[in-house]
Amino acid sequence: MKRACNLDLELLLKEDLFLLNEGALVEQFVAQELLASARIDELDGLFSWVREQVGSSAEIDFLLAQGAKLIPIEVKSGAIGSLRSLKIFLAEKKLPFGVRISEQPLSFREKILSVPFYLIEQMPRLLSRL
Repeated sequence: MKRACNLDLELLLKEDLFLLNEGALVEQFVAQELLASARIDELDGLFSWVREQVGSSAEIDFLLAQGAKLIPIEVKSGAIGSLRSLKIFLAEKKLPFGVRISEQPLSFREKILSVPFYLIEQMPRLLSRL
């Protein structure tokens, strides 16, 4: 992928692929994995949410419906991230939990299920237990 973007050879060896194009590549990967792991009769598509409020804009990368549950998903390409948008969305919509997909290990803290990239295909099973 780095080569297809015509990146310098030095970048090919040094930089983290997930940080390429400010995380757009990792969001594309997550979208493909979510679509591939969903049952065909349960998924109407992938949706997102944007709040364009002056001084308090927010964005959720993906919204999934699992049965009657609405599940907001935030994708983080780097090791850190504040999840401000996810927390805003959970509070505004009064949802019981949200999901962060990142390099972080599997955990559930403060209403946020952290799912590592390699477990995306297990999301339906993980979410059914919450």
